[in-house]
Amino acid sequence: MRPVPRARGFVLVLVLAMLVILGLLAGTIAAVTGRLAEQAQQRAQAMQDAVEIASTRATVLYLLSTQRMTLGGLTVDRLVSFGEDGVRPMQSLEDLDSTMPVGSELHLDGSAYQGVGGVRFALQDDYGLFGINWYPHWRLEKLLAQGGHPRPVPTEALINRLFDYQDRDDLYRLNSMEADGYRKAGMTPPTNLPLATPMEVMRVVGWAQALSFLSPAEISETITVEAVGGINVNTAPARVLRVIDGVDEEKAARAIAFRKVQPFMTDDAFFTFLGLPKSLDSPVAVYPATSGTLKLWPSHGGQVGLVHWTMTPFEDKGRPWREDYELIQSQAPSQDDVALPVRSRLFGQQVAARK
Repeated sequence: MRPVPRARGFVLVLVLAMLVILGLLAGTIAAVTGRLAEQAQQRAQAMQDAVEIASTRATVLYLLSTQRMTLGGLTVDRLVSFGEDGVRPMQSLEDLDSTMPVGSELHLDGSAYQGVGGVRFALQDDYGLFGINWYPHWRLEKLLAQGGHPRPVPTEALINRLFDYQDRDDLYRLNSMEADGYRKAGMTPPTNLPLATPMEVMRVVGWAQALSFLSPAEISETITVEAVGGINVNTAPARVLRVIDGVDEEKAARAIAFRKVQPFMTDDAFFTFLGLPKSLDSPVAVYPATSGTLKLWPSHGGQVGLVHWTMTPFEDKGRPWREDYELIQSQAPSQDDVALPVRSRLFGQQVAARK
Protein backbone atom coordinates (compact mmCIF):
# COMPACT_ATOMS: atom_id res chain seq x y z
CA MET A 1 0.00 0.00 0.00
CA ARG A 2 1.51 3.43 -1.07
CA PRO A 3 2.15 6.23 1.55
CA VAL A 4 -0.01 8.78 -0.18
CA PRO A 5 -0.85 10.84 2.96
CA ARG A 6 2.87 11.41 3.74
CA ALA A 7 3.54 12.63 0.17
CA ARG A 8 0.58 14.96 0.34
CA GLY A 9 1.82 16.34 3.65
CA PHE A 10 5.26 16.97 2.17
CA VAL A 11 3.75 18.85 -0.76
CA LEU A 12 1.65 20.93 1.61
CA VAL A 13 4.71 21.88 3.70
CA LEU A 14 6.61 22.72 0.52
CA VAL A 15 3.79 24.94 -0.72
CA LEU A 16 3.59 26.71 2.65
CA ALA A 17 7.36 27.26 2.66
CA MET A 18 7.21 28.70 -0.84
CA LEU A 19 4.38 31.02 0.19
CA VAL A 20 6.43 32.23 3.17
CA ILE A 21 9.45 32.82 0.95
CA LEU A 22 7.32 34.67 -1.60
CA GLY A 23 5.79 36.76 1.19
CA LEU A 24 9.22 37.68 2.53
CA LEU A 25 10.41 38.44 -0.97
CA ALA A 26 7.38 40.64 -1.62
CA GLY A 27 7.96 42.47 1.67
CA THR A 28 11.61 43.00 0.81
CA ILE A 29 10.69 44.30 -2.65
CA ALA A 30 8.09 46.62 -1.12
CA ALA A 31 10.60 47.93 1.45
CA VAL A 32 13.28 48.48 -1.20
CA THR A 33 10.75 50.15 -3.50
CA GLY A 34 9.63 52.40 -0.64
CA ARG A 35 13.20 53.39 0.16
CA LEU A 36 13.94 54.09 -3.51
CA ALA A 37 10.80 56.20 -3.77
CA GLU A 38 11.74 58.09 -0.61
CA GLN A 39 15.28 58.67 -1.89
CA ALA A 40 13.89 59.89 -5.22
CA GLN A 41 11.58 62.26 -3.36
CA GLN A 42 14.50 63.53 -1.26
CA ARG A 43 16.60 64.10 -4.37
CA ALA A 44 13.73 65.95 -6.02
CA GLN A 45 13.27 68.09 -2.88
CA ALA A 46 17.01 68.79 -2.73
CA MET A 47 16.99 69.83 -6.39
CA GLN A 48 13.98 72.09 -5.83
CA ASP A 49 15.64 73.60 -2.74
CA ALA A 50 18.85 74.27 -4.70
CA VAL A 51 16.96 76.00 -7.52
CA GLU A 52 14.88 78.13 -5.13
CA ILE A 53 17.95 79.06 -3.05
CA ALA A 54 19.85 80.09 -6.19
CA SER A 55 16.85 82.13 -7.37
CA THR A 56 16.44 83.83 -3.99
CA ARG A 57 20.16 84.58 -3.79
CA ALA A 58 20.21 86.13 -7.27
CA THR A 59 17.07 88.16 -6.54
CA VAL A 60 18.40 89.58 -3.26
CA LEU A 61 21.75 90.47 -4.85
CA TYR A 62 19.84 92.15 -7.69
CA LEU A 63 17.89 94.23 -5.20
CA LEU A 64 21.08 95.17 -3.35
CA SER A 65 22.66 96.40 -6.57
CA THR A 66 19.63 98.25 -7.96
CA GLN A 67 17.61 99.53 -4.99
CA ARG A 68 18.49 102.33 -2.59
CA MET A 69 18.97 102.07 1.15
CA THR A 70 17.07 104.03 3.78
CA LEU A 71 17.39 104.17 7.54
CA GLY A 72 14.86 101.32 7.54
CA GLY A 73 16.87 99.03 5.28
CA LEU A 74 16.82 97.91 1.64
CA THR A 75 13.91 99.20 -0.44
CA VAL A 76 11.98 96.80 -2.68
CA ASP A 77 9.90 99.29 -4.65
CA ARG A 78 9.97 102.82 -6.07
CA LEU A 79 8.29 104.45 -3.10
CA VAL A 80 9.95 107.34 -1.31
CA SER A 81 9.14 108.92 2.06
CA PHE A 82 9.28 112.57 3.07
CA GLY A 83 8.36 112.15 6.70
CA GLU A 84 5.19 114.01 7.61
CA ASP A 85 4.60 114.73 3.91
CA GLY A 86 3.86 111.04 3.41
CA VAL A 87 4.97 108.30 1.01
CA ARG A 88 4.66 108.53 -2.77
CA PRO A 89 6.23 106.97 -5.89
CA MET A 90 9.58 108.40 -6.99
CA GLN A 91 9.22 111.26 -9.46
CA SER A 92 12.77 112.50 -10.04
CA LEU A 93 16.42 111.72 -9.33
CA GLU A 94 16.30 114.15 -6.41
CA ASP A 95 14.01 111.68 -4.65
CA LEU A 96 16.98 109.31 -4.34
CA ASP A 97 18.42 111.61 -1.70
CA SER A 98 15.68 110.76 0.79
CA THR A 99 16.84 108.33 3.49
CA MET A 100 13.58 108.40 5.43
CA PRO A 101 12.10 104.93 6.03
CA VAL A 102 9.27 103.91 3.71
CA GLY A 103 7.95 101.01 5.77
CA SER A 104 8.31 98.21 3.20
CA GLU A 105 12.10 97.80 3.42
CA LEU A 106 14.00 94.60 4.06
CA HIS A 107 15.59 95.07 7.47
CA LEU A 108 19.32 94.30 7.58
CA ASP A 109 19.17 93.04 11.16
CA GLY A 110 18.98 89.29 10.56
CA SER A 111 15.17 89.18 10.29
CA ALA A 112 13.91 86.13 8.37
CA TYR A 113 11.97 86.73 5.13
CA GLN A 114 10.09 84.53 2.68
CA GLY A 115 12.11 84.06 -0.47
CA VAL A 116 11.32 82.25 -3.72
CA GLY A 117 9.20 79.15 -3.17
CA GLY A 118 9.94 77.57 0.20
CA VAL A 119 13.23 79.36 0.83
CA ARG A 120 13.89 81.72 3.71
CA PHE A 121 16.60 84.39 3.81
CA ALA A 122 18.04 87.02 6.14
CA LEU A 123 20.24 90.08 5.57
CA GLN A 124 22.69 91.62 8.02
CA ASP A 125 24.83 94.68 7.35
CA ASP A 126 28.41 94.84 8.64
CA TYR A 127 27.88 98.04 10.63
CA GLY A 128 25.61 96.01 12.88
CA LEU A 129 28.35 93.49 13.71
CA PHE A 130 31.45 93.50 15.89
CA GLY A 131 34.55 94.52 13.91
CA ILE A 132 37.05 92.12 15.39
CA ASN A 133 39.92 93.26 13.14
CA TRP A 134 39.50 96.93 13.99
CA TYR A 135 37.75 97.55 17.31
CA PRO A 136 39.80 98.88 20.26
CA HIS A 137 40.92 96.74 23.21
CA TRP A 138 38.18 97.82 25.56
CA ARG A 139 35.45 96.71 23.13
CA LEU A 140 37.11 93.32 22.72
CA GLU A 141 37.12 93.03 26.50
CA LYS A 142 33.39 93.82 26.69
CA LEU A 143 32.59 91.17 24.09
CA LEU A 144 34.65 88.49 25.84
CA ALA A 145 33.14 89.41 29.21
CA GLN A 146 29.72 88.31 27.94
CA GLY A 147 30.81 84.70 28.33
CA GLY A 148 30.10 85.07 32.04
CA HIS A 149 32.71 82.56 33.25
CA PRO A 150 36.40 82.79 34.23
CA ARG A 151 38.81 82.33 31.34
CA PRO A 152 42.08 80.37 31.71
CA VAL A 153 43.74 82.94 29.42
CA PRO A 154 43.52 86.61 30.52
CA THR A 155 41.79 89.02 28.13
CA GLU A 156 45.00 90.99 27.59
CA ALA A 157 46.82 87.84 26.49
CA LEU A 158 43.98 86.92 24.10
CA ILE A 159 44.13 90.36 22.51
CA ASN A 160 47.93 90.13 22.21
CA ARG A 161 47.60 86.74 20.51
CA LEU A 162 45.05 88.13 18.07
CA PHE A 163 47.39 90.97 17.12
CA ASP A 164 50.42 88.65 16.82
CA TYR A 165 48.36 86.37 14.57
CA GLN A 166 47.77 89.35 12.26
CA ASP A 167 51.02 91.32 12.25
CA ARG A 168 53.90 90.57 9.87
CA ASP A 169 56.75 90.31 12.38
CA ASP A 170 57.89 87.45 14.62
CA LEU A 171 58.08 89.51 17.79
CA TYR A 172 56.14 88.26 20.79
CA ARG A 173 53.71 90.34 22.76
CA LEU A 174 53.21 89.44 26.43
CA ASN A 175 51.88 85.86 26.90
CA SER A 176 51.45 85.50 23.16
CA MET A 177 52.51 83.03 20.48
CA GLU A 178 54.06 83.23 17.02
CA ALA A 179 54.41 80.74 14.15
CA ASP A 180 56.91 78.41 15.87
CA GLY A 181 54.62 78.07 18.89
CA TYR A 182 51.67 77.17 16.66
CA ARG A 183 53.72 74.49 14.90
CA LYS A 184 54.87 72.96 18.18
CA ALA A 185 51.25 72.85 19.32
CA GLY A 186 50.19 71.12 16.06
CA MET A 187 48.19 74.14 14.94
CA THR A 188 48.08 76.02 11.63
CA PRO A 189 50.57 78.92 11.77
CA PRO A 190 49.27 82.51 11.67
CA THR A 191 48.49 84.11 8.32
CA ASN A 192 50.08 87.42 9.43
CA LEU A 193 47.07 89.14 7.88
CA PRO A 194 43.76 90.46 9.20
CA LEU A 195 41.17 87.72 9.72
CA ALA A 196 39.50 86.83 6.42
CA THR A 197 36.31 85.30 7.86
CA PRO A 198 34.68 85.43 11.32
CA MET A 199 35.37 81.73 11.91
CA GLU A 200 39.12 82.26 11.44
CA VAL A 201 39.27 83.74 14.94
CA MET A 202 38.87 80.17 16.24
CA ARG A 203 42.35 79.42 14.84
CA VAL A 204 43.97 82.03 17.13
CA VAL A 205 45.31 80.16 20.14
CA GLY A 206 42.98 80.49 23.14
CA TRP A 207 40.11 82.14 21.30
CA ALA A 208 38.07 78.99 20.65
CA GLN A 209 37.79 78.47 24.40
CA ALA A 210 37.22 82.17 25.09
CA LEU A 211 34.29 82.24 22.61
CA SER A 212 32.87 78.86 23.64
CA PHE A 213 29.72 80.67 24.83
CA LEU A 214 28.92 81.31 21.13
CA SER A 215 27.91 78.65 18.62
CA PRO A 216 29.49 78.80 15.13
CA ALA A 217 26.26 80.36 13.80
CA GLU A 218 26.27 82.95 16.60
CA ILE A 219 29.87 83.88 15.80
CA SER A 220 28.90 84.79 12.22
CA GLU A 221 25.86 86.65 13.59
CA THR A 222 28.08 88.69 15.93
CA ILE A 223 31.47 89.23 14.29
CA THR A 224 32.57 90.84 11.04
CA VAL A 225 36.08 91.11 9.60
CA GLU A 226 35.26 94.26 7.64
CA ALA A 227 36.61 97.70 8.54
CA VAL A 228 33.79 99.15 10.64
CA GLY A 229 33.92 102.02 13.12
CA GLY A 230 30.54 102.83 14.59
CA ILE A 231 27.85 100.30 15.46
CA ASN A 232 24.59 100.51 13.50
CA VAL A 233 22.04 100.66 16.31
CA ASN A 234 19.23 99.94 13.82
CA THR A 235 20.66 96.53 12.85
CA ALA A 236 23.00 95.32 15.61
CA PRO A 237 21.96 92.28 17.68
CA ALA A 238 21.74 92.64 21.45
CA ARG A 239 25.20 91.15 22.00
CA VAL A 240 26.81 93.84 19.84
CA LEU A 241 24.72 96.67 21.30
CA ARG A 242 26.02 95.69 24.73
CA VAL A 243 29.60 96.68 23.86
CA ILE A 244 28.45 100.32 23.66
CA ASP A 245 29.23 102.23 26.86
CA GLY A 246 26.27 102.15 29.25
CA VAL A 247 24.19 99.63 27.27
CA ASP A 248 23.26 96.56 29.32
CA GLU A 249 20.96 93.64 28.49
CA GLU A 250 17.81 95.57 29.46
CA LYS A 251 18.71 98.67 27.43
CA ALA A 252 19.66 96.55 24.41
CA ALA A 253 16.24 94.83 24.53
CA ARG A 254 14.51 98.24 24.74
CA ALA A 255 16.42 99.56 21.75
CA ILE A 256 15.56 96.51 19.64
CA ALA A 257 11.87 96.73 20.58
CA PHE A 258 11.81 100.43 19.64
CA ARG A 259 13.49 100.06 16.25
CA LYS A 260 11.00 97.37 15.22
CA VAL A 261 8.41 100.15 15.22
CA GLN A 262 10.62 102.94 13.93
CA PRO A 263 14.36 103.09 13.22
CA PHE A 264 16.53 105.54 15.10
CA MET A 265 16.93 108.60 12.88
CA THR A 266 20.14 109.92 14.48
CA ASP A 267 22.78 108.80 16.95
CA ASP A 268 21.48 111.48 19.35
CA ALA A 269 18.03 109.87 19.21
CA PHE A 270 19.52 106.53 20.28
CA PHE A 271 21.40 107.89 23.30
CA THR A 272 18.47 110.10 24.31
CA PHE A 273 16.03 107.19 24.13
CA LEU A 274 18.21 105.12 26.48
CA GLY A 275 19.02 108.07 28.73
CA LEU A 276 22.76 107.82 28.06
CA PRO A 277 25.30 110.58 27.46
CA LYS A 278 26.73 110.69 23.96
CA SER A 279 30.34 109.55 23.94
CA LEU A 280 33.05 109.92 21.30
CA ASP A 281 34.45 106.60 22.55
CA SER A 282 31.20 104.85 21.51
CA PRO A 283 30.40 106.09 17.99
CA VAL A 284 27.17 104.71 16.56
CA ALA A 285 25.64 104.70 13.10
CA VAL A 286 22.04 104.59 11.90
CA TYR A 287 22.54 103.95 8.16
CA PRO A 288 23.36 100.50 6.72
CA ALA A 289 26.78 99.52 5.41
CA THR A 290 27.44 98.65 1.76
CA SER A 291 28.53 95.17 2.81
CA GLY A 292 27.07 92.39 4.90
CA THR A 293 25.87 88.80 4.93
CA LEU A 294 23.02 86.94 3.25
CA LYS A 295 21.77 83.71 4.84
CA LEU A 296 19.59 81.24 2.89
CA TRP A 297 17.87 78.04 4.01
CA PRO A 298 14.85 75.84 3.15
CA SER A 299 11.73 76.45 5.21
CA HIS A 300 11.61 72.77 6.24
CA GLY A 301 15.01 73.04 7.93
CA GLY A 302 18.44 71.77 6.98
CA GLN A 303 21.69 73.57 6.33
CA VAL A 304 22.05 77.33 6.09
CA GLY A 305 24.24 78.87 3.42
CA LEU A 306 25.89 82.19 4.25
CA VAL A 307 27.50 84.48 1.69
CA HIS A 308 29.30 87.73 2.45
CA TRP A 309 28.54 90.45 -0.13
CA THR A 310 30.11 93.83 -0.84
CA MET A 311 28.58 96.38 -3.18
CA THR A 312 31.09 97.53 -5.84
CA PRO A 313 29.11 99.91 -8.12
CA PHE A 314 32.21 101.87 -9.19
CA GLU A 315 34.52 98.94 -9.88
CA ASP A 316 35.99 99.33 -13.37
CA LYS A 317 34.56 96.67 -15.71
CA GLY A 318 33.41 94.71 -12.70
CA ARG A 319 30.13 93.45 -11.33
CA PRO A 320 28.04 95.71 -9.09
CA TRP A 321 28.74 93.37 -6.18
CA ARG A 322 31.46 91.05 -4.92
CA GLU A 323 30.96 87.80 -3.02
CA ASP A 324 33.83 87.60 -0.53
CA TYR A 325 33.33 84.19 1.11
CA GLU A 326 30.74 81.49 1.79
CA LEU A 327 30.04 79.39 4.87
CA ILE A 328 27.74 76.43 5.60
CA GLN A 329 25.98 76.32 8.96
CA SER A 330 23.57 73.95 10.70
CA GLN A 331 19.97 75.06 11.02
CA ALA A 332 17.17 74.51 13.51
CA PRO A 333 13.82 73.07 12.27
CA SER A 334 11.24 75.05 10.32
CA GLN A 335 11.02 78.81 10.88
CA ASP A 336 7.85 79.35 8.84
CA ASP A 337 6.08 81.03 11.75
CA VAL A 338 8.59 83.92 11.90
CA ALA A 339 9.41 84.49 8.21
CA LEU A 340 8.09 87.84 6.98
CA PRO A 341 6.65 88.36 3.46
CA VAL A 342 8.42 90.70 1.05
CA ARG A 343 6.29 93.28 -0.73
CA SER A 344 7.76 92.53 -4.14
CA ARG A 345 6.57 90.50 -7.12
CA LEU A 346 10.16 89.34 -7.53
CA PHE A 347 9.48 86.89 -4.70
CA GLY A 348 6.09 85.84 -6.02
CA GLN A 349 4.24 87.93 -3.43
CA GLN A 350 1.07 89.83 -4.21
CA VAL A 351 1.65 93.56 -3.75
CA ALA A 352 -1.34 95.44 -2.36
CA ALA A 353 -2.15 98.59 -4.26
CA ARG A 354 -1.60 101.83 -2.38
CA LYS A 355 -4.33 104.43 -2.45
